[in-house]
Amino acid sequence: MKKSPPIPRDIPQGLDRFAAERRRFLAEGSVYGAGLGILASLGLSHYARAQGAPPAASSGPFAGRPPPPPEPAFSQRAPLHDLKGKVAYITASSDGIGLGIARAASAAGMKVCIGYRQEDRLKAALPLFKPGNAGVLPIKHDVTDRDGWAKVLQTINSQFGNLHLVVNNAGIKTGARASTVAAKDWDDAVAVNYTATYDSVAVCLPHMLQHGEGSHFVVTSSMSGLLPGGPLGVYTATKIAAVGLMEALRVELEGTTVGTSAFVPGGVNTDNYQDTGEVNPYRAQLAAARAAANPNAPVRPNRGPPPGMDPIEAGERVLNGVIHNDLFIVTHPEYMPGTQQRFDAMLISEPREDTPVNPERVRGETRVLTCGIYRREIAHRKEPRKSFRSVTLDT
Repeated sequence: MKKSPPIPRDIPQGLDRFAAERRRFLAEGSVYGAGLGILASLGLSHYARAQGAPPAASSGPFAGRPPPPPEPAFSQRAPLHDLKGKVAYITASSDGIGLGIARAASAAGMKVCIGYRQEDRLKAALPLFKPGNAGVLPIKHDVTDRDGWAKVLQTINSQFGNLHLVVNNAGIKTGARASTVAAKDWDDAVAVNYTATYDSVAVCLPHMLQHGEGSHFVVTSSMSGLLPGGPLGVYTATKIAAVGLMEALRVELEGTTVGTSAFVPGGVNTDNYQDTGEVNPYRAQLAAARAAANPNAPVRPNRGPPPGMDPIEAGERVLNGVIHNDLFIVTHPEYMPGTQQRFDAMLISEPREDTPVNPERVRGETRVLTCGIYRREIAHRKEPRKSFRSVTLDT
């Protein structure tokens, strides 16, 4: 029987009960089963507890049920707080935001695995990594291939050892409307923007819990995951779902050695060559192909780089969120007024009725009336931070 890893010393007192549950699961050697919930199928359903629940009710729908484990008093400390020498896998990271995250992770001393689909994009991306860094491993991967996730993990383990950080960055930015989208386009968007993240968790989480060295899942959503600000119904729906998955996992994984974050950026420049003074060979190749296909098209004037965030800065902000175990990694403050309006619209929709609420109903609903991860996240985010771009905790 495989010996379970020791409890990390930075787990706060009071969470040892959950660590003990993890040890019990590891000792029993359970594996996830098809058709079950992620954590329940891992033998970790005790982590999927209701927040702020009282002792077992004597009456009502929850009568006789045992109380859940005690709710933590403060936010989970970052399981992955030291990045140097650790292993990261970023899907769709041969270009765009994903490449910015991968470059930032490599600069922070991580061994970086680049998920890619197109050889030309990868060929253009690799020169941007500095020689002498911890290592870069390209992995060709279709994130919608469920069996492929197991092969990816095997490859990473054989080349770099334990995996510590998974950034689910692959996405389809479709302009399709939910009211008119074709079934195939809907299925493709859901598969890439949402289901692929579930598949990464189903495959990688047992490995992360077993090695117990501190790990983290990030999903690249979008501000559309918090604020449906445009007529992008399919994109908005899948991105909101991705944020919800990270929130659900935060509830389930609190007290383990795995953290979760929803990365919700606004506009980010996708050309990683803009800060190098060189021409992106992949994008130059695409421009030449377009010109050859339509030689009479008017030449567009060069207006310079778009006013979005630099991809390296976006990557550093992601890593800063990881080492602090931020539930939401928000990078663009200009979206906050609109987001506030969305949340205010929910709150003001509370019915103001003369009839008092049935207290028996309230008692029956107690376990789902609040979710403690938000209260703890608010307290956590009030702690001062010198920089939101630093990849180490000491600066």
